[in-house]
Amino acid sequence: MTITRRNFTTALVAASLLAPWLPTPAPALEAGTLTIAQGFDPVSLWPNYSTTQEQINVGNLIVETLFWVDPKTNKTEAILAEKYDLVDPKTVKITLRPGIKFTNGEPLNADAVVHSFNVFMDVKTTPAYGRYAVTIDKAEKVDDRTVLVHMKFPYPALDLVLSQVFILPPAYWREVGGADGFGRKPVGTGPFMLKDWVRDSRLVMDANPNYWGEAPKGIKRVVWRPIPDDTVRASGLLAGEFDIATNVPIMSSDQVKSQKGLKLLSIPSYRIFTVGLSNLPDQKSPLHDKRVRQAINYAIDKKAIIDGLFRGEARALNGQLLRESQIGFDPAIKDYPYDPAKAKALLAEAGFPKGFEIAFKFPTGRYAQDREVAEAVAGMLAEVGINAKMMSLEPGEFLRQLSGRELQPMGYVGLAPADDPDLQMSQYRSDWRYSYVSNPDLDKLIDAGAQEVDREKRAEIYRKAGRIMHDEASVLFLYQAIDLYGIADRVSGFVPRGDQRWTIYGMSLK
Repeated sequence: MTITRRNFTTALVAASLLAPWLPTPAPALEAGTLTIAQGFDPVSLWPNYSTTQEQINVGNLIVETLFWVDPKTNKTEAILAEKYDLVDPKTVKITLRPGIKFTNGEPLNADAVVHSFNVFMDVKTTPAYGRYAVTIDKAEKVDDRTVLVHMKFPYPALDLVLSQVFILPPAYWREVGGADGFGRKPVGTGPFMLKDWVRDSRLVMDANPNYWGEAPKGIKRVVWRPIPDDTVRASGLLAGEFDIATNVPIMSSDQVKSQKGLKLLSIPSYRIFTVGLSNLPDQKSPLHDKRVRQAINYAIDKKAIIDGLFRGEARALNGQLLRESQIGFDPAIKDYPYDPAKAKALLAEAGFPKGFEIAFKFPTGRYAQDREVAEAVAGMLAEVGINAKMMSLEPGEFLRQLSGRELQPMGYVGLAPADDPDLQMSQYRSDWRYSYVSNPDLDKLIDAGAQEVDREKRAEIYRKAGRIMHDEASVLFLYQAIDLYGIADRVSGFVPRGDQRWTIYGMSLK
């Protein structure tokens, strides 16, 4: 059945009736073992393999960074480094902690850090981090505990760059042949070590007995379980199978909150959901006409999606990609109102009075209720004459197609970069690896914003960029998510960031 706006509410009621019944709680989880359920299995355990949070969070228990932006304070905290100092606006002096070793015995020293920066800056090895790497000129060893990082220009989000580089043991990296081998069997300085990995079933890590820092209390083992279906993941949490479940669907939230021994954690997400409306020159479609892209924005009742599928637990985008708290958010920009008559008129003006058929790709299991959102969008498009041919992709294939620019001409996407406007807006630069927008004027503004250190000048640059994207209807603006996590009471100190990143630092298990 195609879900149109008229039967949207009926479909939602039916979905709620199919939500899992409250099960009888299972016996207590194994003492000392933290079990985490998320949507899919990592492709690689090297965190810099991709910017996908579910992969980074797993690998980060083994491979650590120099710095980390703490969600409790939103301040940069030193991890493997003791501190950093600015020698001048383009030179960063990093001082390393003494006496740390990788679990294979290699020393954590300046040679390892310079090696890690060199790998990070190699766009063939780490294409997902190109926007960060393009700001760095080189890393230079001063002595065993001191590294100078030379920037190409003063970068306003320097802290975020320094927190993205995961530190690798150089000899082992070469021994296993680089990224592929390391991603299968990583070695790091972190609080856990890989024990066993059965693809698409379970991934097991044991505590590092020689961890240099303060180990998480009571956690001797971490088990990761890939559970693609949201409701199945929530049911497992309710049944006592998991300590932490990510992307809890809103239809299960009341059950989680009401179940003894569980709590529901709600975090305003950095993740911005849109439908990409590709105007890239390599694949022509009706979306190359701005009027068609505008028509699609008028055709979708975003409020109905937010209220119906998420019970109001999401936020409207106000016709732009930056959040209200970010530099460059423009309160003068308003969302496209729901106006199907206007949508039909624009389609007729563009030469499609009877609409058209178009491929619409979306993931199933990557985001909370991703299929349901895609079905709602397709149903509303049908009411103005656009027949969206729905193409469901499992998470791994979706991420591959996203990075390969294969989600053309239309693809449902939720992007959650680190908290800086450059890292949000640069995802739409014409040459970025998963941008479906081609606009030279926008490119110039994105580049200018990345290098402007004056706060107000920078804000005006992003306001101009936001107005271009709104007027061009570069994407279908949908919503900003609220992330829901189900947590067992025996877990303490689990604090995820808005970009869905978290670490095990400060966590404990009763």
